[in-house]
Amino acid sequence: MNFVSPTNAEELFGDAFFGAAAIEQAFGASIPEPLPPIPFSADVLQEAAAQGWMLVYRTPTLAGVPFTIGAASERFPELFDARFLRQVGYQLKDEWGILLEPLAHTETPRAGWALVTKRVLPATRNRSYHEQTQILERWSEPWRKQGLVASRRLAVEAVYDCILAFRSRGERLLEREWDWSASSTLDGGYLNVGGFTPQGLQIFSYSAAVRHGALGICPQLTVAA
Repeated sequence: MNFVSPTNAEELFGDAFFGAAAIEQAFGASIPEPLPPIPFSADVLQEAAAQGWMLVYRTPTLAGVPFTIGAASERFPELFDARFLRQVGYQLKDEWGILLEPLAHTETPRAGWALVTKRVLPATRNRSYHEQTQILERWSEPWRKQGLVASRRLAVEAVYDCILAFRSRGERLLEREWDWSASSTLDGGYLNVGGFTPQGLQIFSYSAAVRHGALGICPQLTVAA
């Protein structure tokens, strides 16, 4: 497969291309270059760009510091809704907040390029977690034939993408939606990220049975190992 250069990919995606320059602008930290080759074919990139997706490079560390939800909330407190970081309570738990979850301080983005939808997949709205997973499986069939993996993001990857887009482009992703992630909490719930209004990102944990009209999946495509 002939790789598409970052320059050509940026021409194709425009402001939806998030490479080294966007990362440095958003996070104030440079990353080693050159970045790994973009692993998607020209045809896949053209189709994704035409559908309004974004092409993102993620790194698990910035300036030697792991990128975690906890670290991001300390570095960019104005980008998180402080009401929901600690002891907000939900369902049957009197006290819960994302910063009380161990994974908020350990989970980091998986390194590499990903193609990501900016909006939740309409068919996954108002569905339980497991119903969403089944829909994602069916949706991903054409991509699997091209050697690609369609999946949910980790919660920290959704946070990374939202901060990256906002600080480098001034674009608020997930302003009125929530992306239900692959990250599970101590009590067996799954984290969702969204509601990114001027009050900041909101991060909640829901049991797999919960459903509502603004909760869905922002699928991402990566290359099968």
